Amino acid sequence: MTPLQIEAGGRSFTFDGTRPVTIGREPGSDVILTGDTVSRRHAEIRPDGTGWTLVDVGSSSGTFSGGTRVTELRLSGQGTVRIGGAAGEELRFTVVGARPATSAADVVLPPPGLQQTVVPGGALPGSFVPGPALLVRTGGSSRRFVPGTTVRIGRDPANEVVVDDSSVSRLHAVVESRPDGWWYVDRSSAGTFDGEDRVSSRKLTGPLTLMLGHPTAGVEVEVVPVVAAREAQKALAGRKRKRTALLVGGIAAAVLLVGGGITAAALLAGDDDEGGGGGDPTTAVAGLTESELDRAKSATVFLVAVSNGEPTHTGSGAIISDDGLILTNAHVADPGAPGFEPQDVSPDYLVVGIVPADDPDAPVELRYRAAPVATDGPLDLSVLRIDGDLDGNPVEGDLDLPEPLPIGDSEEVRTGDELVALGYPGLASVDLEDPFARSVTVTEGVASTIKAVPPFGEDAWIESDLRLGSGNSGGPTINDDGEIIGVNTEVRTRETQGEGGEGGVFTSGSALMRPTEWAEPVVAAAESGATYSSEWVDDVGADTPPDMGADAGLAAGGWSLDGAATCSATTSTADPQILAGAEIPGTVYAEFAAVGVPDGTPLELQFFTVNGSTQLGSTPGVWEYGPDETCVAFPVDIAEPIEGIAAVLVIGDLQVVNPVRFQ
Repeated sequence: MTPLQIEAGGRSFTFDGTRPVTIGREPGSDVILTGDTVSRRHAEIRPDGTGWTLVDVGSSSGTFSGGTRVTELRLSGQGTVRIGGAAGEELRFTVVGARPATSAADVVLPPPGLQQTVVPGGALPGSFVPGPALLVRTGGSSRRFVPGTTVRIGRDPANEVVVDDSSVSRLHAVVESRPDGWWYVDRSSAGTFDGEDRVSSRKLTGPLTLMLGHPTAGVEVEVVPVVAAREAQKALAGRKRKRTALLVGGIAAAVLLVGGGITAAALLAGDDDEGGGGGDPTTAVAGLTESELDRAKSATVFLVAVSNGEPTHTGSGAIISDDGLILTNAHVADPGAPGFEPQDVSPDYLVVGIVPADDPDAPVELRYRAAPVATDGPLDLSVLRIDGDLDGNPVEGDLDLPEPLPIGDSEEVRTGDELVALGYPGLASVDLEDPFARSVTVTEGVASTIKAVPPFGEDAWIESDLRLGSGNSGGPTINDDGEIIGVNTEVRTRETQGEGGEGGVFTSGSALMRPTEWAEPVVAAAESGATYSSEWVDDVGADTPPDMGADAGLAAGGWSLDGAATCSATTSTADPQILAGAEIPGTVYAEFAAVGVPDGTPLELQFFTVNGSTQLGSTPGVWEYGPDETCVAFPVDIAEPIEGIAAVLVIGDLQVVNPVRFQ
């Protein structure tokens, strides 16, 4: 962690990044300031492992950078901020080892990339402020936002949450961070729906699942305010009203949407005994008998990952032994395992929810705790063992579990075979007051491809038209004999893969299941108690960014109001462009011309005051516009009045400054 030096109140301080730095009049503050407009607890400077962020923690008179009031400020190089109003005190900071950011033209930035915009006076990516964070999940992916952010949802690629569906408006809705919490505000003509009710504006007091564009056939979006650990503990222990929001893991889970609606279980074929034999009728699902489907439902478990007493995400799994082994994904159970990407912190334990023995369609009962005993990070597979009751007390004797699901031979799966996926998506909740009251869901499809994927080689994925989304990660995919032949693992859509990617332009995407043949050594280690180490750890790792050729170059293309990407304006640090008609606060577009930049190259867009004296923030991303000569317009949201701004685009060893003044 890069050390931080501060000069304020006639004293100098150095901090090593092991804890936040507190600033204010309070005697216990790390940096004590006595100005008339300094609050007792005014601000904090918070380390996050990669840098420092100054956060105003609700002061009455504000914190200012370059004359602009800020709630957060990413610190880089050297700079000065004012703590308090006109009668406040100056604080000078130096991020040790960083080059002073005295001029935008002089700035040397580390290479990384671009998700979206940086906002003076708003929240910067990767930083934290008081109050609940926000999780938005849709289309199999999840994004988390800090308080102070305005989250735009819609088809426009410039939005924070992009929903690529014709039923969704370009700007369909915004989720606003207000003093009293998060608010969802619809901005569309087609509408947002909570069941049959149309939502125009609503304060988020807990997890809320909405449909964009149509009450049943729209696109599902779940918005989750992340509340305090105390409330989360109450939710686990008592299952009472106003429980904590869940952060549902969005790397790859599954949402069940059947015929534009939601179902808690597949419909049976009634009393028709056709093809079932022996008085056990087949169901309407993939040739399964009623007893086979009921067994699969009963053995599919709901998993809640818990860290520091707080639920962090949910997933699904399948009971595979009488003594409590559960097969699931590594990203549900053990994302800190070697070789898993992106690396995360593994939960302290997982709570296991099981349906009642006499009713596999009823909501789950939270009954046990479990922990991983064997994990293959690169394959995204993990086996848990139940090791305690809900309170953490050791369990002894018969666990009274449902009949385990047998593991089938995934090598026998052929394209066109009927498949069934089970699990617990967010939409499986049967009680809006209780996010843990979920019933198992069932959806069916066919095996469309058996995919070879490096470094694993042949038969590494079963690809299907099963609809997957948030919540069913780790759940079983079964064949028509009721045997597990795959673990629901990943979703690929046009949104996640791009127009030319594996998600496809003409389909709604693909579901990927890890075949059970890859789980055999993981399960064997879990059964025997042996230590398991993945043979694939050394074969996976971060991709090496592509090299840029000698002809690669960048140029400032000026700024525009509409993002037309013409790069027709001229601008320089000595003579910044004057942009007439800009409504600030509002959105403007920084345009850059580039040539010779390969797709996949990390980049960073960093922002300064127009004279380059103060850094306002930065946002990372990846170049995805091709190597040919092109002009790209990056949207920039500006949250407060400001004289102008300088955007610095850095790609590898290349950088260019693009300043503008507003008129």
